[in-house]
Amino acid sequence: MTKGSKKNPELAEQNSAIPIEQARHYLDSAKRPKPQFIESPMVTRSMEKIESHPEIQRVLDQLWNKDPETYLHCHRVADVSQAIGGQMGLNPQERSEIYLCGLLHDIGKLFTPDRVLKKPGPLTQEEFGIIKLHPVDSGRLVATLSDIGYLAAPIRAHHERIDGKGYPDQISGESIPLFSRIVLVADTFDAMTNNRVYRKQLDLEKTYEELLRCSGTQFDPNATAAFIKFYEEALRKNLVSPPAKKVA
Repeated sequence: MTKGSKKNPELAEQNSAIPIEQARHYLDSAKRPKPQFIESPMVTRSMEKIESHPEIQRVLDQLWNKDPETYLHCHRVADVSQAIGGQMGLNPQERSEIYLCGLLHDIGKLFTPDRVLKKPGPLTQEEFGIIKLHPVDSGRLVATLSDIGYLAAPIRAHHERIDGKGYPDQISGESIPLFSRIVLVADTFDAMTNNRVYRKQLDLEKTYEELLRCSGTQFDPNATAAFIKFYEEALRKNLVSPPAKKVA
């Protein structure tokens, strides 16, 4: 258990979205979420190195202490990002790197004020402007970490869109790093299929519809197709459960 966790053992009881049993499970560093959807021993070995990187674990501990929901979201995005990468033919080293991009894509939210990050409702235009700073902050923080500073650029770009209407730099098409384009698909899927304080999750059919509708404008078409192929295979193998249908 981290030093910071000992100082705040009841953190999760302040956040009704995280059951206290689950919170205590993740506060124990030996029981952090383990990488999923990995069939390659080489990828597994690379992931084990990530688990032991002290600077990565330090910033992840800080993120847990600030917002457990974001912490768990980052782990899910990392898992799906590297799985999409596998579908797209990335090699084990690249899959490890994109896992890291997913794991740290929202680490800049350490600098987002709680009044904005945890607001139980729609954001104002001003508040959304504050949220939009997090890719820049994520990139800057990752640039300071030993061994992985070179991933700062794709992490900074994870909210850029194929049509150039994203942020923070409004780059477009293949000017956006491939890792960024993949993380955006994984990030959006996770956001749509998990409950948030301001809205309920979407079911799988609606999520697919939205991803396909925005393919070629917001999302890279190849990354979108690879995600759907991966997820359908994962469903067939019972590796995942489909998002629940909304009750009318």
